[in-house]
Amino acid sequence: MRVVSLLPSATEIVCALGARDELVGRSAECDYPEDVADVPVVLRPRTWDAEAPSAQIDARVRAVRGIGESLYELDVPATARLRPDLLLTQNLCRVCSVTESEVAEACRAAGVSPTILALTPRRLEEVWETVATIGRALGREREARELRERLEARAGAGPAPAEAPTVAVVQWLDPPILAGLWTPEIVARAGGRAWGVRAGEPARRTTWSEVERGGPELVVLSPCSFSVPRTTRELRDSPVRPEVERLRPPRGLWVADQAYFSRPGPRLADGIRLVADLLTQRASTGPMAVERWPGAGP
Repeated sequence: MRVVSLLPSATEIVCALGARDELVGRSAECDYPEDVADVPVVLRPRTWDAEAPSAQIDARVRAVRGIGESLYELDVPATARLRPDLLLTQNLCRVCSVTESEVAEACRAAGVSPTILALTPRRLEEVWETVATIGRALGREREARELRERLEARAGAGPAPAEAPTVAVVQWLDPPILAGLWTPEIVARAGGRAWGVRAGEPARRTTWSEVERGGPELVVLSPCSFSVPRTTRELRDSPVRPEVERLRPPRGLWVADQAYFSRPGPRLADGIRLVADLLTQRASTGPMAVERWPGAGP
């Protein structure tokens, strides 16, 4: 089967199911596992400067969405050459990738008719279900069942007690945006309570003053699509740095890799482990980058 994935989390799942050799096209943001760098890119952001300040990126996204334009461009000639049998995309977030309708239109222009599979998980269980969905599409039901069982075992179960410490996971710096959807469940399964947002609900814009007043016991900065070095570079020079550093969460202020929370794929299980380690104040680097932010914390 010839597979094109336009979603980083879907690319991770395809590879985790042992179908890396079937992947013939990807988005520019599909960067894990590392060997997918050899796969041709068919989707790129339009006029997107990943190193621009958060406020500038946010303004660009809001302006483009306000006039109904797509933030991404699908390479129609490349799609025609690749002749995909299966194309993986999403309908959840226009900021994350192209939507199903945009993909269908591009495929018509390319003269190809792959099976288009749109993934729209909102809760943690639905993320694990996407593993089964992709497994069925690939004819790898057994591998998908085994992977899902491992992920569910690692994730644990059950809500945290009412007295559990509060945790704010911030998925954007300027303006600050609290991570919603499956992230509150990650926090709950790690033994905490998500501050400021509930499971299954969209991300919520807030202010650093509101975060300071709310006093979450642990704050994790994990901007969507940012690595730890990218986040810390911005924090050093950002106008919001003084506001961030006024926070004094007793369990610390940490910068974490975005894949712990933003990508609805297998590595969310690592996010549960990370939050649990930070809540118990165990020294942990985890499988991905995480570091305490200098100049903040107790």
